[in-house]
Amino acid sequence: MRTQVRGDLLSCYTAAVAVLMETRGLSHRAVLGGQLFLAVRREGTRCEVVHQHTPLTGDGDTFALPLVRRGAADAEEAGRAVAAAARRDGAVIVTGCAGRLPWLAGAAPAPHWFAVTCRAGELEIDDVFTWSDDQGDFGPYRAPVRARDLGPFAACPLPPEPAHRARERLALGSGDAGPAHRLDLPYQWLEPAPAAGPGAGSGAGVLSRMLGTTAAAPSLPRPGWLTGGAATAALADLLEEAGRTPEVLAVQSDLWVAARGRALFREVLRDEATALLGPAAAGLGDWLEEQVLPRWTGVVRAVRYNALRVRRGHPPQRGMARELRRLGALEDELPERLRNVLAPAAPDRGHPTSGR
Repeated sequence: MRTQVRGDLLSCYTAAVAVLMETRGLSHRAVLGGQLFLAVRREGTRCEVVHQHTPLTGDGDTFALPLVRRGAADAEEAGRAVAAAARRDGAVIVTGCAGRLPWLAGAAPAPHWFAVTCRAGELEIDDVFTWSDDQGDFGPYRAPVRARDLGPFAACPLPPEPAHRARERLALGSGDAGPAHRLDLPYQWLEPAPAAGPGAGSGAGVLSRMLGTTAAAPSLPRPGWLTGGAATAALADLLEEAGRTPEVLAVQSDLWVAARGRALFREVLRDEATALLGPAAAGLGDWLEEQVLPRWTGVVRAVRYNALRVRRGHPPQRGMARELRRLGALEDELPERLRNVLAPAAPDRGHPTSGR
């Protein structure tokens, strides 16, 4: 049974990956909703961000989802290849650009991934991602599509903004499905490779492994990266030091994706994790909803409001960095609370087993 993918709790990258996961019988909620992560590397007034501690290509142990990036020299070739991959595998991810997709008319140009699925021999665009910004409300979009019309949608130009290039490079976590934005292959997509290593196993098994990794000490993508409260502190420093410059616009989307990830984590705690672990998981979800999610929502709103002020030539209002630092303490506390839920019988836990 496929689980409905909620595009309001994901990024465009993870929404497309989630559709492909469900097509292959892998629970996107176990993989995406079972891991909670934020890693930041700052260079001057820019930050690079990773949102998954386990790459979305699968690590062969936690789950298996080998992806490979393909490319074509022209739109016609790309359309044929994308259609063939969708018919063969059930789904393929097209790595396009929002400014070139007719169902996103009015959206600012930026990398945009979406799934193309094949059911009963019919091709369909399956773009479940939804968002709103000062340009309007966008998504979801599902519609039949012909193979010959798919090619132009796979145009993959190099994004002009450094923040967009970083997100595209790190969209799958620290996994690497192949080089993007090749001049000789300007039309690109991601398709499943033959599965290697152990299979995905049951949804409960994948979720258990993902939660265990989330509760463990974080594994940094590479030297120079920060996680937990240190990551939010680095973002707070950026907002304090560069809050009057356009860089505040760049960090806005990463904070927004982090907030969505925590909302999905709360949903999984309430449903799948409670069925797996009992009431303690629901209690942790309640704590997350009461203490963590409102603060993330507030930070995202404040940064978006201040981004609009900066764009219009006004100075930003204060308070964003302070709220991020408060969030840092909760980000550090959450893994300990999750460890308590996963091992309620341990005698030396500091938090009650209800997760509250």
